[in-house]
Amino acid sequence: MAAADALLKQAEHATATPAAVESLRAAEIAWGELDTRGGSIRHTTALPEDQRHALRILASATENLAPWFIGSNSQPEKTFSDQGCSYRVSATRAAKPGVYPLARLNSARPARKVPHTLCRNWHTEDGVGVPFAPSWSTPGDSGLRRFISSKRGYMEPLTGVLAFDGPAKPGGARCASLIGYDPTTISSVRLGRTDYPLAADFTAPIVEQTHDINELRLGLLGLIHPGALDAKLILLEPYDPKRIPLLLVHGLNSHPRMWKDVINDLRADPQLRGRYQFMLFYYPTGWPISYSAMRLREELAALEQQTGRPKKMVLIGHSMGGLLARMQVINPGQTIWNSQLSQQARSVDRQLPASHLARRIFLYQADPGIGREIYICTPHRGSGLADLSLTNLFVKLLSLPTTITGVLIDLPTTLATPSRMSSVKGLSPTNPLFTALDQLPIQVPHHSIIGDRGKGDTPHSSDGVVPYWSSHLASARSEVIVPGGHGSYDDPQAIREVRRILLLHLKANPR
Repeated sequence: MAAADALLKQAEHATATPAAVESLRAAEIAWGELDTRGGSIRHTTALPEDQRHALRILASATENLAPWFIGSNSQPEKTFSDQGCSYRVSATRAAKPGVYPLARLNSARPARKVPHTLCRNWHTEDGVGVPFAPSWSTPGDSGLRRFISSKRGYMEPLTGVLAFDGPAKPGGARCASLIGYDPTTISSVRLGRTDYPLAADFTAPIVEQTHDINELRLGLLGLIHPGALDAKLILLEPYDPKRIPLLLVHGLNSHPRMWKDVINDLRADPQLRGRYQFMLFYYPTGWPISYSAMRLREELAALEQQTGRPKKMVLIGHSMGGLLARMQVINPGQTIWNSQLSQQARSVDRQLPASHLARRIFLYQADPGIGREIYICTPHRGSGLADLSLTNLFVKLLSLPTTITGVLIDLPTTLATPSRMSSVKGLSPTNPLFTALDQLPIQVPHHSIIGDRGKGDTPHSSDGVVPYWSSHLASARSEVIVPGGHGSYDDPQAIREVRRILLLHLKANPR
């Protein structure tokens, strides 16, 4: 083992191929120290020190070799020869879900090098291999490509594992494999004939991909200048039809990065891991509520066209995002149309063409692909803060895009004024939308998480923005009060309640 350590030291100062060979020689020595004869190792922390040392050497060698095989221009196999030693390394195997060739990555930063910032908890698993915070290459499927952030790609963890495939043949190269594993799908790997737990870092990819996002600036931009950005449904991992989609929808003056701690804690949970796939919906929050709900509806329909109907998706919405989620699972008929257009509903109905934007916004059916919803601090009956004089001054700063204001010509002035169409004024309890929503049954099981700022005064409570009378739903399957304010989406008690509901949903929708 001392010789293996010395070889790794030499590799630090060697040029490319000699460094690879010295890393492989060290890994081969370490491999000989491991138990690869059969059976199962449950916890690497219980191994003798020499075997734990061997695993550390294998990890260092893996980290040194990985750059050779990452990226579209890399070779699927490569022979490294130097000073009479020869190794043939393959990085192509991808025979089952959760196994990825490293060529699918643009880059891969070792998770140990990612600063422990941004997320409240850091979730790791001890085991074999090197956890990476990877940058994934864009998938070849052009239909799915539109649902992936062009700048950031997937936010999926990956663990690289170096393994030797058998003894060296006389005069030939020793064969090894270097494979990437998704630890949300695979929890153990085989070294020789022995199963070892797979190392994992579930938090590093989230931090690596989102540390440079200015959440405040983007939230304000989407609120005040909603025409500058567009809505987008975002996949955070390769789409898997066997997993249940879990879609998170942010609220007013916010951005999808707000969900980082929620995703981090839920994805690392052993009972949820590999059963759900995380998605985000971004929308400029200055848009009218009903318009944003329509854009979410159309993004979900576009995804379904590419992937087929999902397995009973779960939607989680915070604040105004909860309203967008709710409007996916109601059958409004003419109720919302009539509430918005009042006495002029019939005449406008006769005048507008079938393709008019107003029809797409107000006339639709519930999405049958959604199986459950969770509302966090959601103003189901509005918020009085939308009627304050300071809010009215703020509304004057909003600039709606022409795609929305273009419908004003055809609609009654009682509805179609820029101030009334804005999301901020749309949250006023006087908005007829809320009266209409109260008349429309929610078609799926749903749950409420509500903040009371720790005052314990429910039903007279408020989260500081939304009063309890607005966030309460008598039809909810469960209601949990947490001691936080309006930002209680990432309160530890709220996350525990979300976990409980997701486990319940798994029982109701077995594989």
